[in-house]
Amino acid sequence: MKPILVIQMQRMGDLILSFPLFLWLMRRYPGHPLWVAADPHFFRPLRPVGPAVRYLEPEELPPLAREKFALVINLGHRKESLELAGSLDTEELAGGYLRRGVLRVAGAWQEYRMSLVHNNRHNRFHWADMNALDVIPAPVMAGTRWPEPRRMPPDVRRVGLFLGASAAEKRPSASFWAHLVRALERRGWTPLLLGGPAEETLCREVRELSGTAVASACGVLSLDRLAVLGQELAALITPDTGPMHLAAWTGLKVLNLSMGPVHAWETGPYQPGHVVLRSARGCVGCWECSFDTPRCHASFEPGRVARILDCMLCGQLPRGLGKGRVEMLGTGQKHGLYHLESLSGCGRISSLPGAYWQAFWMHALGLDGPDCRTAAAALREARPGLVRTLCRSSLQFFRSLADPRSPRTARLWSAWPPALRPLSGYISAHLSNHDFSPASLRRARSLAEENLLFLSLPE
Repeated sequence: MKPILVIQMQRMGDLILSFPLFLWLMRRYPGHPLWVAADPHFFRPLRPVGPAVRYLEPEELPPLAREKFALVINLGHRKESLELAGSLDTEELAGGYLRRGVLRVAGAWQEYRMSLVHNNRHNRFHWADMNALDVIPAPVMAGTRWPEPRRMPPDVRRVGLFLGASAAEKRPSASFWAHLVRALERRGWTPLLLGGPAEETLCREVRELSGTAVASACGVLSLDRLAVLGQELAALITPDTGPMHLAAWTGLKVLNLSMGPVHAWETGPYQPGHVVLRSARGCVGCWECSFDTPRCHASFEPGRVARILDCMLCGQLPRGLGKGRVEMLGTGQKHGLYHLESLSGCGRISSLPGAYWQAFWMHALGLDGPDCRTAAAALREARPGLVRTLCRSSLQFFRSLADPRSPRTARLWSAWPPALRPLSGYISAHLSNHDFSPASLRRARSLAEENLLFLSLPE
């Protein structure tokens, strides 16, 4: 049978978030060999803990041009992955590809994901789900039950603290970690500092600032050994980083400190049963921080984090614990997709636009989900002023698309109000991807009209 190829040449976390797709592909295409083109620096240590796929070494990539594939999925945006995807002989293709110097994106959900670049404020779909939605039937995804994280015996008191992230703005400061070490020790926990070679300097600073003999394994563990060590920990406290996804995949309980330009709905711990802390600031979930230093960092208090960990591992999270400057969320599933449930006592009003757009895109892209009119009614009741403004903007946007003299103004997606940009951004990406063809213009106008009707009509 013809093989299936997944191209995932991004970072470690992106590869781990592709593991669910690998399992679903094995289920949907039994008998088809599953090959993966990824960075050897990441796939070699992850091979023992991931699905049983065939990872291709760099020297095996050029001969792929002679193969015939049943399906090729490109999950990356690097030029080499786009060129590879565009050069292969395949019956079906999903994701970005380059042919004759022209960039295209195949698949409605991959097109939607492309529209999120610098425009993800109201996105409610996780990367792991978007990896699969173009090629895996929704019932297959919805029927998957991921195991809950391990519950360790009460006498297991060691807690991992993964210090680093892909960028300094996405992780706590050395001072924060040092205060957290002391707060955990006061509660009877034994912190263990974790990190790769890049975190060794940070680790030394944390140890000096803490003034305690805190243990460290920074710079000495490979990814597979980190996964083994995780079997002996009660939990891992970590920013949004690749080892966080490794911990969630291997069943280690995660307390995710989601800070800086990250979006927990997109890249939070994917499996159910984990806890996410993020700032309650209105700018949370940004693509790129607009301040000199991320202001969301100030929302995180080491003492509260230690208390939340205490309660989390006892199975008792008081609803008021996440109120104030931070929001506490639990990972799970809803409508067959990743979901974050508020554990702070009440949902934030600011989350309602995201709920509406989630319902809209599930409807528009063919998934069973929440009713758009119900989601619009909830938004209208909670934020009537916003909905009035959104209706006016939606009408203007629809008219701009309906005017045959000016459809290319849709490219200026960022000129529209932020609450409308999920639609303007997608339509801009869709029209560009299809060279403003008549069919793409009809699709754009249909989406704009549906949005206007949902927002305008009572439930």
